[in-house]
Amino acid sequence: MSAACAALAGAGVIRGVIATVDCQTRAYAEGAYQALTAGSPVFQAALTGLLTIYVALVGYRMLFAHGGARLSDAPGVALRVGAVLALVTSWATFQTLVFDLADRAPAEIAALAAAPLQQGASALAADPVNGLQVAYDELTASATAFGKAAGAEAKAYSNPQAAAAEALSSAAAVLFLASAGAISAAKLAVGVLTAVGPVFIALFLIPATRGLFAGWLRALAGAALTPLAAWLLMTLLLVVLEPWLVVLAQQRRDLQLDPQTAVSAAALVYVFALAQAGLVIGAGVMAAGLRLPGGRAHRAADPPASAPAAAQAPILQPSRAERLALDLRRDQAMASVRGGDVVRAMSVAPSRATAGPSAAPRLGDAYRRPGPTPRRTGLAR
Repeated sequence: MSAACAALAGAGVIRGVIATVDCQTRAYAEGAYQALTAGSPVFQAALTGLLTIYVALVGYRMLFAHGGARLSDAPGVALRVGAVLALVTSWATFQTLVFDLADRAPAEIAALAAAPLQQGASALAADPVNGLQVAYDELTASATAFGKAAGAEAKAYSNPQAAAAEALSSAAAVLFLASAGAISAAKLAVGVLTAVGPVFIALFLIPATRGLFAGWLRALAGAALTPLAAWLLMTLLLVVLEPWLVVLAQQRRDLQLDPQTAVSAAALVYVFALAQAGLVIGAGVMAAGLRLPGGRAHRAADPPASAPAAAQAPILQPSRAERLALDLRRDQAMASVRGGDVVRAMSVAPSRATAGPSAAPRLGDAYRRPGPTPRRTGLAR
């Protein structure tokens, strides 16, 4: 495998770097996986220990109904154990579900998304790898031509030809870093993460170490999203940059070099390289948002970090002596209240008895019937 990868050394800077890194990464990931899972007794003993601990914890929870565990969870537990064993014991399964998904799927998705651009009038975008190599060679050749026209002693701040040569040379280097550099770095990250993948997949069994598996999965997702964004942006760059490269090649053949055309082409490369850096950061942000199923429920069960310490502190139950003292004080308080009610009732009863029945007004007591009026007679006169 290494000899076949070494045969790609003379294919060009961008084409050779991408092909060599892809070949070596695949060989390294497969070899490291086989050495870790089949040739390391330490890993096999650790995997056996993790499985034993996991089965013991599940059995304890089901036996004592701890944490809401039920017997109906047994099929899910068996499926989880079977998936972990399949991924850490079979390279064919691991390659299909993990390595190819992270290494090949981004390029295939980018090719499907960029199909309208590749089927257009752009010859460079039809084959992005060869197109990037052609663009790099054209920028380098134009930079050499402008440098020869400016002379060896010319300075960029005083000679437009020298400024154009420096701009094109820098643009060629930036194009390599934004295309082959970013894609190759992401492929290397995928290779290293998949090489140690069985370790983190085995850690998924234990809830205490499941966070390490989640972190590994986020890193792998970020490394897989980077080539996806890079291929899409580089295809668009080839479509935009191709007319400028055609003009530079024509000027180089006609010996009529225009510094303004060279600086404009270099500026386009700089803009797309800046966008490439933003997309790489965005891929990391998107990968950081990956959450495992059930993580939200576990977080909801935990007390919030902003809750006061008094609310999170355990409630202390009073001792038996304290409860007896509290009951005695409550009985004394109730007895004193009852005694006060009896004294007040006895003080009110004699006052009502001495007042007699006339003390209370009755209806009609204020009414007085008028007496008879004497009649006047003649004797009274």
